[in-house]
Amino acid sequence: KSQMLRLASHQIKAPLATIKGFASIIIEGLYGPVSDKVKDTVVKMKDSSDELIKLINDLLDLSKVEQGRMEYKFETLKFKDLVQNVFDGLKIQADAKKLQYSLISTSEANVNADPQKLKQVLANLVENSIKYTNSGFVKVESRDENGFIIFSVSDSGLGIGPNLLPHLFDQEFVRDERVKREVKGTGLGLYIAKSIVVAHGGTIWAESAGENKGSTFFVKLRKI
Repeated sequence: KSQMLRLASHQIKAPLATIKGFASIIIEGLYGPVSDKVKDTVVKMKDSSDELIKLINDLLDLSKVEQGRMEYKFETLKFKDLVQNVFDGLKIQADAKKLQYSLISTSEANVNADPQKLKQVLANLVENSIKYTNSGFVKVESRDENGFIIFSVSDSGLGIGPNLLPHLFDQEFVRDERVKREVKGTGLGLYIAKSIVVAHGGTIWAESAGENKGSTFFVKLRKI
């Protein structure tokens, strides 16, 4: 099953990348000017391609996690720079929803981490907060605490019910029933994120006062 999933995913990913590439060329006007109606349609095509590519990447990561085949390339990273990169990369999404989007990063410490994998985790948490917050704020923070770096993302969004909270990171395809129709996603992101954080010797968890009361996600890593 896993081998077939990997094969199918790779075979689908290549033509999707081609579709995305041609759509980007049209959007940028490299084939000449197009009407706003055509451009809007092509933007939707590109966005749909991005969503499918993300789904495929999640499925491939899930397969690697289940087989213990996830590969890591650890190096010394300045955590603050990684957080800033993630924050800047998602600002457009936050601005599009007119959210109060802020960053407080006081840690100057380094971590031993795989930069791509750790960025994937942090970006997933911030992007989720933006997705599930229709109005209000998303606040990203990192700080030092007793030999560790604490990264957190707080929001004023939909919150998490007490029945769902204990299972967020422990099962595949876990999603809040309230948003399945409105917000696209697989429910794989947090499951994969936990595997990556554990491989870094860290911990990941979430806190929420309940539905419609916002939530905060944390990652704790040992600094070097």
